[in-house]
Amino acid sequence: MAEESYNYYILFPNHNEGLRAHKTLKTAGIKCAISPTPREASTSCGISLLIREADVEESQQLIAAGEITTLGVARVAKKKNARYRSC
Repeated sequence: MAEESYNYYILFPNHNEGLRAHKTLKTAGIKCAISPTPREASTSCGISLLIREADVEESQQLIAAGEITTLGVARVAKKKNARYRSC
């Protein structure tokens, strides 16, 4: 059985928090991309940040230090032949 791989999305209650987090992570040198929020992850804000699994913990720490509100991190199984590939 093959291992399933995942994408990691930081979810936000609104667009402004997502943009603040993006700036914070980029300034810290963490690779991230603004991405449409997958519907299986959340139906709230339309944007999320796509990050690497290795950066999840550090990203959460930086976001907390910046007092940025999130709805957490969602782990979503990668889809075969997905159109959006960033991280």
